[in-house]
Amino acid sequence: MNNPPAFITLRRNKTSSNQLRQFTITLDNQPVGKIKSGQTKQFKVTAGPHLIGIKLDLYKSQPLQIHLAPNQTLELVCGDRSPENLKEIFSLKGIEKSINSVIKPGQYLYVEATADQPPSPPPRAAAPVTTPPAGVARKKCSGSIFVSYRREDSREITGRICDRLISEFGKETIFRDVDSIPAGVDFREHISNTIDHCHVLVAIIGNQWLNAKNPKGERRLELATDPLRMEIETALNKAIPIIPVLVKNSTMPDADELPESLQLLAYLNAIPIPGEPFFHNGVDLLIEALNKNISPDTPLPQGARLRFCIHCGTELVAGNRFCIQCGQPADGGATAR
Repeated sequence: MNNPPAFITLRRNKTSSNQLRQFTITLDNQPVGKIKSGQTKQFKVTAGPHLIGIKLDLYKSQPLQIHLAPNQTLELVCGDRSPENLKEIFSLKGIEKSINSVIKPGQYLYVEATADQPPSPPPRAAAPVTTPPAGVARKKCSGSIFVSYRREDSREITGRICDRLISEFGKETIFRDVDSIPAGVDFREHISNTIDHCHVLVAIIGNQWLNAKNPKGERRLELATDPLRMEIETALNKAIPIIPVLVKNSTMPDADELPESLQLLAYLNAIPIPGEPFFHNGVDLLIEALNKNISPDTPLPQGARLRFCIHCGTELVAGNRFCIQCGQPADGGATAR
């Protein structure tokens, strides 16, 4: 005997953008229809677990995991996290939403349960949660992030970036030459040994990075003894992941502008970190990329804390004044170790 079906009612919220465009609805990763701004649609499905999401061009929401009982009707809402009206467009909150839609495309679209009807969790299954249990901390690995930069090119902004990374991962996780090379040690050997044990190299590229010259007028990248060249060469030779970071309105160099030993760098995807007011948004994107490359060997440094939105429970992005999920002010966010 067949089980009775279940139903999903999906309503699309109205925002200031995409009002004339339709979102594609996906059920269990398959397209099942379109939905317009302000429209409500209902789908008849089999009872049990499902994944539902929406798509628009290259944007795709995180799929919402649901579990439906026979004859259950689950009410969901979907939309995009663009400013909701013209007034919000020109506010700090609206600007933050707009920039996050560019640097965090996976969080631009959403599908979620209505406030009065949360989705039923699957029986005896650990559904993903946004707030980790008390006592659970992210894990990082000591000495795993090597920051490569040229001092006269990007000293100040590299210092700001490192301050954020230290706050996120702990001081012992970050290697930066000005802080990390002991006095009297051969920097070539120390750099090589350090890169041997790192998990990722962050290459900070400013507008003087490519053509910086020494007092003799020689381009430094052409010199085999240039420390910055040695850092990137070593990482490439050892197959250490490299994340290029563009600062001060710089662009990635073309391969033919680089020494042969560095030309692979030109083909790596870079992360731009703009100036204010979007500096912290760029560093947020870098932190996301670093989290994918760092091995969880040691616990978060003592005293470091995670912060969560008191309105929706989502982990707050460091430096953001508003929650990326619900848009509420981040002040007063809950804290957990």
